[in-house]
Amino acid sequence: MIDSQLVSPRVGAAAGHLTLDGHDLVALARAHGTPLFVFSEARLRGNARRFRQAAEAGHPRALVCYASKACSNLAVLAAVRDEGLGVEVNSGGELYKALAAGVVPDRIVFNGVAKTVAEIGEAIGRGIKAINVDSPFELRRIGETARAMGRRAEVALRLVPGVEGGATPGIRTGGSDSKFGMMPEDLPEARAIAAEFADAVEVIGLHCHIGSQVADAGAFRDGTRFMARQAREIGAWLGRPLRHVNLGGGYPVRYVHGDAAGLGAFDAAEDAAAMVGRVAAEAAQELGPDVELLFEPGRAIVGDAAVLLTTVENIKHRGAQPWLFLDAGYHTLIDSAAVRWYFHMVTANRVGQAEAPFRVVGPLCDSADCFFDVEGEHLYDALRQSRPDDDGLEAAVVRLPRHRGLAAATAPGDIVALLDVGAYALEQMFPYCGRRRAGAVMLRRAGDVAWIRRPDTVEDLVRDDVPAA
Repeated sequence: MIDSQLVSPRVGAAAGHLTLDGHDLVALARAHGTPLFVFSEARLRGNARRFRQAAEAGHPRALVCYASKACSNLAVLAAVRDEGLGVEVNSGGELYKALAAGVVPDRIVFNGVAKTVAEIGEAIGRGIKAINVDSPFELRRIGETARAMGRRAEVALRLVPGVEGGATPGIRTGGSDSKFGMMPEDLPEARAIAAEFADAVEVIGLHCHIGSQVADAGAFRDGTRFMARQAREIGAWLGRPLRHVNLGGGYPVRYVHGDAAGLGAFDAAEDAAAMVGRVAAEAAQELGPDVELLFEPGRAIVGDAAVLLTTVENIKHRGAQPWLFLDAGYHTLIDSAAVRWYFHMVTANRVGQAEAPFRVVGPLCDSADCFFDVEGEHLYDALRQSRPDDDGLEAAVVRLPRHRGLAAATAPGDIVALLDVGAYALEQMFPYCGRRRAGAVMLRRAGDVAWIRRPDTVEDLVRDDVPAA
């Protein structure tokens, strides 16, 4: 059974309805339509503030740069800017949005593995804090671009720390088998290029990132120690200390509410802000007080600041098993299919009622559009024929629960809320099957409700199409 204590402090309940910041989520769904993302400004700002304060408590020269790929909505960027955070971007488009939101250039760092000459030129021209260099080839490209502009680019070398972290292979970025960063054997070439373009490139820092949803604090500790060793070595060949060391992000969100059995990858035993405070303090000991520390949290800032409201549009039975069909599928929440991510569900208009197990799916003409691991289930069914005594097989191959516990009376017309959907959602929506992309509102601290992304209209479905002659 879901009650207000189980999902607090992110959401609560009143008169059987789910609430967020005191707003009745069922009423919001009825008034604004579904699917609908609902963001809490108070939660978003609170997360940003706690991260900044924790990092600064651990190290006197810490700067938290919000990873805008998690959610680059202008209202979100403006809120984290107001709380004293910088911003990390991964493209010219994200740089444009950060500047449009009023983030000052010297608080922006530019990541990415395939920066174009145009993007590099824009970053140099704007005078951002640093471009994180992903390869020797890219360092040369930056040098050539800066020299042609008559400017000097400030860069940080992105290194591969050999530390793996993250809930799934697709979001692990710290090992040699990932596409990110430079290996130790790349550094002599990078050093030669930096010397060749000494008039156009200044190496001012180092950068690493080990993954996303990293619940193991030891992985951050190992990454910090690696970066401290590299900072000393690279500072020696530069003949001067580095200005900053960027330890990346990856801090986790607790997606699990209640029983976490089999869902450890989506859980977080330690508060993310507390983790970054400890990492900052350890880095201060390793690097000393003069080197600025940068952090790039994204998921942990915005993940639990939003819910997705969706309407039950159909119900059917396979034998005795009820199936619910929502108006939100992977076109609205792509991680539910792309990496089989877990988002907790609640029947928003039936909070506190007795529960029953449902199979829950989306509206798309696609069997993968479901909130269970259809691929993993089929693999398990195939493998168990040859491994009938393997008690750990199902847990090893099936990533998501087969059923969701929702109010037993849940039926068409009811509102289902998916929790903790603030990260990696808004920008990844797409209009598959002619389904319009969802809108988003923000619950302002002043108590009002404001659109921060308008929902698509039918005209948006053909806006970019070129009619046949």
